[in-house]
Amino acid sequence: MLNKQFCRSVGVLRKTRYSAEIQTRTIMLQHNHRTKETAPAPAVLSTAPASFSTFQPLGLNEYNGTPAYENIDIEISGSPSDIRKDDPDAVYVVTGASRSMGLQFLKTLLDPSRAHESSTIIACCRSPSTATALQEYIQTLSTDQQKRIQTKQLDVTRDEDIESLAQFIKEHHNRVDALFNIAGVLGDSKTTAGPERNISQFNKEWFQSQFDVNAIGPMMLTKALLPFMKVPRKEMNSGSRAQSVVVNMSARVGSIADNEGGLGWHSYRMSKCALNAGTRTLAHELKRSGVWTVALYPGFTETDMSAPFSNPKMKEKGMVFPVDFTVGRMMDVVEGMEEENSGGFYDWAGIAIPF
Repeated sequence: MLNKQFCRSVGVLRKTRYSAEIQTRTIMLQHNHRTKETAPAPAVLSTAPASFSTFQPLGLNEYNGTPAYENIDIEISGSPSDIRKDDPDAVYVVTGASRSMGLQFLKTLLDPSRAHESSTIIACCRSPSTATALQEYIQTLSTDQQKRIQTKQLDVTRDEDIESLAQFIKEHHNRVDALFNIAGVLGDSKTTAGPERNISQFNKEWFQSQFDVNAIGPMMLTKALLPFMKVPRKEMNSGSRAQSVVVNMSARVGSIADNEGGLGWHSYRMSKCALNAGTRTLAHELKRSGVWTVALYPGFTETDMSAPFSNPKMKEKGMVFPVDFTVGRMMDVVEGMEEENSGGFYDWAGIAIPF
């Protein structure tokens, strides 16, 4: 029962919409962005990923409510993104990089089609020295690739960790081109007090921890790194540097408009809703500083966080996204952003989700 309700909530079992064109599309096996000047009519609702994964999703989600933003065409790379990807001095910060989605963002940013081969990736997690998956992956890389990665200890709930990271960036780079706030917590309802199914399971400490990690942490980290993310208008106008971007990992259940019940998860929903509100509010304030923000819903992806709510049949039916597919698609969304998309709440296909 739990799995069925969960799938309805994240959109796996919802009706999907297709056009005749979308139904006949095949998967793109080669990442091939086009410029806006030469692109054909946008196909925002395409199920063909502009990424290297060969996974084919069942379809696209429909959401209740009216979105405040337009969809993003994930098949077209925006000019700001192209500038950022070609910048050898670009610096990318990824939180939660020890495993699952955060680690996959690190892997994806090492792809030369996603970031310059001389750019820097700062991989942050609570304990880099004991992050087995992260350390083992780094050991498989070439010397040049290893030089691009810098690991830093970061618990987003600890002010001293945030301050230490900011000081490190100031001393070694003095810039951040993209901040990926991936670290988050959901729980498994067995070893943790949440996610809750009903009001009788409310736990004050758990509520606070959800907000600390999922909402407050990303906001405080963004505040600390903002001095390095601001881009002078002269640099943007000359095309020497792109707008920087804050990418916040949200969830479909963070949408108020789309909440039709069937699943509790009160504290998790509320924390992601708060994150969405912060994302949109910051967009208004930071736009004049050359900083964009976006909140992303990854879909039901095979990660440590989703494992307690998954089962083999769901995977067999294609209802569970491989992590490389998910991250590839979310990178496509970020790369397709323009200024009017800043502050928006989008899913893995570039569809705007109602707040």
